[in-house]
Amino acid sequence: MVRFIHASDLHLGAAFEGIWATSPEVAEVLARSTYDALDAIVKLARDESAAFVLLAGDTCNRAEGNLRAHLALRKAARELQESGIALFIVFGNHDYLAPGRPDLDWPENCTVFGSDASEPVIVSTDAGEAAVFGLSYGRRDEKQNLALRYPAPPGDLFSIGLLHTACGPVSGHASYAPCTVEDLVARGYDYWALGHVHARAVLRPSSPAIAYPGNPQGLNPNETGPRGCLLVSVDDRKNPTIEFRETDAVRWCIEDVDITGMQRDQDLQDALEARLTELQGHGRPSLVRFRLVGRGPLHRLTSATSDLSDFEEHLRASGSGAHPIVWTESIRVLTQPDMDMEARRQSEDLLGDFLRIADDLRSSDERIAELAAKLAGEAKKPLQEIGLDAAWIGPERVREWLAQAEWMGADRLIRAED
Repeated sequence: MVRFIHASDLHLGAAFEGIWATSPEVAEVLARSTYDALDAIVKLARDESAAFVLLAGDTCNRAEGNLRAHLALRKAARELQESGIALFIVFGNHDYLAPGRPDLDWPENCTVFGSDASEPVIVSTDAGEAAVFGLSYGRRDEKQNLALRYPAPPGDLFSIGLLHTACGPVSGHASYAPCTVEDLVARGYDYWALGHVHARAVLRPSSPAIAYPGNPQGLNPNETGPRGCLLVSVDDRKNPTIEFRETDAVRWCIEDVDITGMQRDQDLQDALEARLTELQGHGRPSLVRFRLVGRGPLHRLTSATSDLSDFEEHLRASGSGAHPIVWTESIRVLTQPDMDMEARRQSEDLLGDFLRIADDLRSSDERIAELAAKLAGEAKKPLQEIGLDAAWIGPERVREWLAQAEWMGADRLIRAED
């Protein structure tokens, strides 16, 4: 039985700029986390007696410079070599083969595929031989369907295609080196080790197996839950068994806290602190985004920016001193006024007009996308000054802000009626 590790999108050297502006201590933990995840992959390969490790692109966060990341990758290759484990690497849109990238010697066990066509590499294992082929990006914005350039594999060996690609429609990722499942099936490989998409997905379980491992370490609040790589075991009939293994050192979490029934500030503080204690019991550093939901008397408190900032600072001070760290990334307000919003939306008055206009805006995917693009571009510097990373601003975040604006506006209009 051949066993190998399939990993991708480590993004060694990721900057976490928004966190540095708010908490350098926590940012340092995050900056180490991608390197810790690489160490976990090496350990897993050793513990599971893997024959080789596949890294499917964006292992480093930047193509140029970023020497620390490339040195860490070479160190991992040497550690794998000491255990007789081969390493195969392709570079993607973040770490493409750009002029000015670090020029390092790689150990003999390591194959770095270039951007030009070549022959598959044959790797010998105790259980037999396997063939591995890959193509790296020669430029960041690779728009060609690279899968069509993969040569026919040796028919008698278990064959692997290593590719950084947007296979089919992908959410939240640029369409680099786009291909389809049908393109991959037609090439005749037994396993496609894909990278680029940070969410784990098995597109086909066999004949051929096509899989994204997701990233080994979450990089932002949208990448919640366990992160890791895939351990693949192949039997004598070329049937793969794909298992997920956790490698993340820091975990991002989203926690919903319902204000329904709460009457006092203390009720909300108690609920938030209880969630922090619960997360601390998980035994690993965590970054949590709280989402306040429901409706009730505390809606007006949660709509007050200064009060929320005070809660955030209090929770950050409590969590940063804990072991392990449980740090509050933000408190998002999704609460609603203590009234029937849908009924008021139908009313023929100023409040009804306001609510209908707000609903039309939030329902337009095109206008939401335009707002997100403007905020991520034109407002990048102001956002960083208040501890927000423009890279995290997407349609979901814009809709949250618009919902908050709607509820705050509704509150003001209701108070004017009174």
